Amino acid sequence: MNPFGLPDHQIAAFARPVLEYLPAGFDAEEAEQAEIDDVGSLATLASPDVVAARIARLGVNVSTENMTERLLETSDERTVVAGLRYRNLDPDFPFVAVKTSARVNGPSAVDALAAQVSEAYRGVGVRGFTFWEQPGLDLLAAERWATCMAGSLSAASRADGRDLPGFLTISWPEAATEVFADYRHEHQAWRSGARDLAPFVSESAPEGLQEAADRGLLMSLRDDQGFAGLAAATISPLFGRRALCMLDIFLTKRLRGRGLAAAVQSSFLAGQRSGADTVWGHIHAKNQSSMRTAQKLDRRAVQQEYFVSLSAH
Repeated sequence: MNPFGLPDHQIAAFARPVLEYLPAGFDAEEAEQAEIDDVGSLATLASPDVVAARIARLGVNVSTENMTERLLETSDERTVVAGLRYRNLDPDFPFVAVKTSARVNGPSAVDALAAQVSEAYRGVGVRGFTFWEQPGLDLLAAERWATCMAGSLSAASRADGRDLPGFLTISWPEAATEVFADYRHEHQAWRSGARDLAPFVSESAPEGLQEAADRGLLMSLRDDQGFAGLAAATISPLFGRRALCMLDIFLTKRLRGRGLAAAVQSSFLAGQRSGADTVWGHIHAKNQSSMRTAQKLDRRAVQQEYFVSLSAH
């Protein structure tokens, strides 16, 4: 059975927006299939068992109906899928993630979605809604949240200034437990002083870091004071192409502000053996230092997550 019971042509239509701004070098057929698969993934969130598990894990007081992924509109012109989310798993910040088969690149499209979300989630107290679109759109009603930054893996691994200073030692741990306690301590200290970014950035989970280690995609840094940072990634497709997705690049406080992040990431990319030719990752638009690091490695914005507050509508 098709996701949400939609006919084939309406499912295929979800690829239309992405295909209009698909970056050069990506395959249109692969991108189209990736969008279709994404709709299928969203449909699994409508399963009663999945809904119950999500409510229990989040510990939120929300009905099964409101947590269930749903269709807000179905037509050949526009089909809209929506689902309840919580920013950085914060129960006090519910919002709705929207996926649509039509472009959301102008005020009228934003206003139409705002009206639909407000009506569908009346009484839930959602703060707003998000959608992914082309980078650089001039949408006055929208904030920019995560930016998808992507580029050639080989170019990033050969970036100027890749060599790390001699006081840093690299290792590739087989067990995330070798670094997680130190990493968590340092990350929590960073979050306490990064008020603008803390609501959007969470520490990497030990399970995710272990998966990275199992794939040879966890790199640890040490200096004469001990743990100094890490880099971690996973294999995750981008527009249907097999790619390396950066999960974390983290440096301890004593090493920040010294221009080392690009060298750490470049060294990590040069040392890993995933076989991927593309590297990407999500960086919050306010995280200017990480944006600059990605740009130094020839990564560019290829997709943008926009957030629209319902308080403004």
